[in-house]
Amino acid sequence: MLESFFESETRLRQLRRGILGRHIDGLATELREAGYTRTTGRALLPLIGRFSLFATGQGLVDATQINEALIARFLQEELPAEGKFRGAANAMDHLLGYLRRQGLIAAAQTPSTEDPFASLLGSYDEHLRTVRGLASDTRLGYLRTARLLLVWQANRPGRQSIETLTGPDVLAFVTDFMERQIGVKYRQAVVSEIRIFLRYLRWADILDTDLDRVVPRISRRRLDRIPRHLPWETVRALVDGVDTTYPDGMRDKAILLLLAVLGLRSGEVRELELGHIAWRHDELRLSKTKSRRARVLPLPQEVSAALADYVLHGRPRIDSPHVFLRHKAPYGPLLTRGSINAIVGKHFRRAGLGDCRSAHVLRHSLATRMVNEGVPIKHIADILGHASIDTTAIYTKVDTASLSAVALPFPGSNGL
Repeated sequence: MLESFFESETRLRQLRRGILGRHIDGLATELREAGYTRTTGRALLPLIGRFSLFATGQGLVDATQINEALIARFLQEELPAEGKFRGAANAMDHLLGYLRRQGLIAAAQTPSTEDPFASLLGSYDEHLRTVRGLASDTRLGYLRTARLLLVWQANRPGRQSIETLTGPDVLAFVTDFMERQIGVKYRQAVVSEIRIFLRYLRWADILDTDLDRVVPRISRRRLDRIPRHLPWETVRALVDGVDTTYPDGMRDKAILLLLAVLGLRSGEVRELELGHIAWRHDELRLSKTKSRRARVLPLPQEVSAALADYVLHGRPRIDSPHVFLRHKAPYGPLLTRGSINAIVGKHFRRAGLGDCRSAHVLRHSLATRMVNEGVPIKHIADILGHASIDTTAIYTKVDTASLSAVALPFPGSNGL
């Protein structure tokens, strides 16, 4: 209710005037439950109260008559172009959302133009999920690549459909794509995904020819890359440097430990739920993994303590199964794919380690540390959740301890 944000009886009476007078308390309650601060509420609600009086002055007698056109007029004509009204559009978005949730006005109209590729991409997504068993984040990349080919074909002279695709067309698309991209890894991924999409089109009888064989391969020697990694001492300093006197610091330290000590992927951290933590058995039971195979990991005491500290003392008190939440209103789970990367990057910069665009560097650092300590590669693969031991083999190239033991003396040294 409004009393959560204002004490003045005069201000409360002012805000409850106009056609929104019966609804503004409900909106204030939603803001409070969503975790908006008193300062934010005191900025948004007076703007909504001002709009209520404006709408009443336009002859409206009920909130069901409010629409986007009226709000646009209010924003453009009634508010001075002053800094203190910069949040007016945000306030109006909150108002529209509230009125729609209450069923007082119609839901937002969707664009009339339909996605011409929606049906095909939907079927392809279902194929990737049920036949190939790919996780949602992985499927998004495959669908983006498929759309690249669909759009390219549709924009050719004559508005060509995908059914008319030929071998020369595929070569022309790949050539055009290669000229615009310089990253070898990205180009490799795209041509591989194009090949898979073409196989699907043939499997679904959309194409009558196996065009996947036309896609050229980008040569790159197997295991020729050494993943970026950090020495364990640096990782330890990074984790210990997190300020846990604040709730978001408690969250960030627990996240860093899950990445650095257990080698979780960023998506696995983001999707981690309270029910996945078996506190009594000191285990982490993951069901949503990239390989779509459940796995159980031991929960070290330090990681368990950091998780418990966050859940008990730092986590916002909202009804959500996810362990890690946003700490700014509206509270909720970390939904975007880059949220974990952003948290890791923030602490890299604070520790003076430069920029970090991927949380995977901590996972790579754990794998490298285990290799250097002589942990069997099968055990490393099980911890990291690799479906194939070949994926884990890349880390054997960074076994610096073993390399130093067999290194030959440099010619000319020690009198040789």
